[in-house]
Amino acid sequence: AIAEHHDIRFLDDYFKLAGLGDLDPNYFGMIDTIISSRARAFAGTWLSTFTGYINRMRGHHGMTMMDSWYGFLPKKTKTHEWPDINHFAFSFEWPDGWIAIDTDEVPSKDVF
Repeated sequence: AIAEHHDIRFLDDYFKLAGLGDLDPNYFGMIDTIISSRARAFAGTWLSTFTGYINRMRGHHGMTMMDSWYGFLPKKTKTHEWPDINHFAFSFEWPDGWIAIDTDEVPSKDVF
């Protein structure tokens, strides 16, 4: 099991410490998103817009996509690619959305 080799944490691990019992539960998804976006490594769900948003936030934080994966094994390392997007890709977040968006510099697709 993965927990034998890694320190895995869940929102419930901080429920009492953070006083989450007093918080509107509708905020839990937003809290999960913020925490996941700053994790050392992230594994999300293929075709999930929630996962896509977390990956976009990770990109804005300057984190490499080489530390993000999908749980669906045939697409596990799809975040490690930066393809040219020429189709409707609603559930993905490509580096085009955060790398060099505030500059005229053209980023390298070899390092992201």
